[in-house]
Amino acid sequence: MNGGKRILLFCLAALLALSLCACGGEPQSGGAQVNMSQLQQAMLAADPSLQQMTSVTSEAADGETLFAYVSALPYDKVESFLLSYSSAGQADELAVIAVKDTKDVEEAAQSLRDHVQQRLQLFRQYGPDQAARVEQALVFTQDNCAVLIIADQSQAVREALEQTLSARA
Repeated sequence: MNGGKRILLFCLAALLALSLCACGGEPQSGGAQVNMSQLQQAMLAADPSLQQMTSVTSEAADGETLFAYVSALPYDKVESFLLSYSSAGQADELAVIAVKDTKDVEEAAQSLRDHVQQRLQLFRQYGPDQAARVEQALVFTQDNCAVLIIADQSQAVREALEQTLSARA
């Protein structure tokens, strides 16, 4: 298997793992659990160009394995996660990691920043036209969730995430 195919497989696995990073569970501050499928749908709907995404959540049987694609955070700190990624060689990617304890949310965010750097190196070599999109990645925290957004309409996707998270009672 040549290096390009390995990198592509790695990227696809990472995206798959991000989808598994559902933002469920109650944050230490006491919020209600987030439905990761609902969150994923809201985020994808916010940017019409994201309709051709492959998506997974932590509900997958191999969730822990898939999670390792997107984050080096110890899986025992993860409540749930989601990952959506382009299966067409584009840089588009959404990931949400909900941690069990809010004290771990910044560590989760750093793991997503590290993932972005790996993706940037990959696209600089194999998809230079997509590297600029990766450079515009948003990584932030919201409640007990660390979030990664690489999308044309990243602000709209962020707003959809924030609205969905604020709706939990």
